[in-house]
Amino acid sequence: MNTLRSIIGETRRDSVRNKEVRDQCEIIDINKFVKGRKKEWNNHVRRRRDDRIAKIARDMKPLGRRGIGRPQQRWSAINI
Repeated sequence: MNTLRSIIGETRRDSVRNKEVRDQCEIIDINKFVKGRKKEWNNHVRRRRDDRIAKIARDMKPLGRRGIGRPQQRWSAINI
């Protein structure tokens, strides 16, 4: 925001809201951008065939429950 404020010639003491600074610089809000991209990706995956991994992972419902505590060690350390 400091960079954007310096571009439009405002300081923090001028009491200009961040939204107004973004509007003047024509910068979109990052939250709106991310939500839009997520929606686009979801629509993209929705159009795919049912056997695609991305669609399977998106629609998957996990079975069972996670164990309590730290996950079990799945590899063995070999001391050489």
